[in-house]
Amino acid sequence: QGFLLTSFPLPAPLLDNMGDFKIVFDVPDLIFAVGGSIVSFMILAYAHTQLVASQGVSAMCPPLGAVAVLLFAAPAGPASKPYNTAFGFLIGSAAAFGIYTAVGEGFLKDFGGTRALMVGATIAAMKITNSVHPPAGAYAVLLADVPAIKTLGWKYMLYPGLSGALILLACQFVALQIKGAVSKQKRA
Repeated sequence: QGFLLTSFPLPAPLLDNMGDFKIVFDVPDLIFAVGGSIVSFMILAYAHTQLVASQGVSAMCPPLGAVAVLLFAAPAGPASKPYNTAFGFLIGSAAAFGIYTAVGEGFLKDFGGTRALMVGATIAAMKITNSVHPPAGAYAVLLADVPAIKTLGWKYMLYPGLSGALILLACQFVALQIKGAVSKQKRA
């Protein structure tokens, strides 16, 4: 019940045993994914500029783009669950901050040791708590690399990652309710 955009044979050496490559997508699902992410990021930007920026707080960071992809393009995936999204950011950022506090910036600096330990600690914390959420790994790198994030200290665990993810989760919840209501109405 999808829309076929194109179909063409793939060269055998490129992708053996794949046969014809087809791009098929569900138009309502595409509208939900694209529209939901656009509106959500506009709400996130509003929250950032109108509600929290004047307080010296941010609700925006690059990993939130990846969060939007998960929540709106793959809402049924394990990494898109509200628990994984929220707790993954919280526990992952706590682990990364703990490593950063313990070893500082200079650990095996030529090899990115601190950054590597922070990402590893983030993964370990999420695996232990069954809250794997890949954007939290990118969020750990922000603490390692971005001076403005470093100045947040322990508040890094709350924003911009967790607070932004919570806003996106709220937007996803509303969008899913609307999508469900529209689907119900079409079936009736």
